[in-house]
Amino acid sequence: MSIRIEQKSAEKVVGLRVIGPYAQSIPPGCQRLMAWQQQHGVPLGKWLVLYWDDPAEVDPKKLRADVTFTVADDFVLPEGSEALSIQELPAGEYAIHRVRITDGDFETAWSNFYQKVLPASGYLPIDGVCYEHYLNDSDADGYYDLDIYQTVKKC
Repeated sequence: MSIRIEQKSAEKVVGLRVIGPYAQSIPPGCQRLMAWQQQHGVPLGKWLVLYWDDPAEVDPKKLRADVTFTVADDFVLPEGSEALSIQELPAGEYAIHRVRITDGDFETAWSNFYQKVLPASGYLPIDGVCYEHYLNDSDADGYYDLDIYQTVKKC
């Protein structure tokens, strides 16, 4: 259970908002975004899912996430992209934790991160963004390799 702390530069992302239980809302959101990306020929950057709500505190029907990928700083949405938005992930200090999900159990990975790994690191989460950076093609590999990112400050 390792963690690394990095100073990250700001990154621009394009994506779409999904609402509802994460396991039910994120996969179709990914499919919609990938279809849009292919239709418009937008170069695919890093694949990220941004999380805005804590499932322990928010009704599952109201959970918000943004399915996104990074784009160039000068990227502009093409016409016909009204369902999508551009955001900037802020620069700052981030805790990064690499995990492999083999059984679809994202909940355990996130729980371990916030309850064990991050507290043992000497850093605290702060208001800001938390997200997953997907590192492999899970359809081809049968598992997910990803990095969990959280904005942090030293204790």
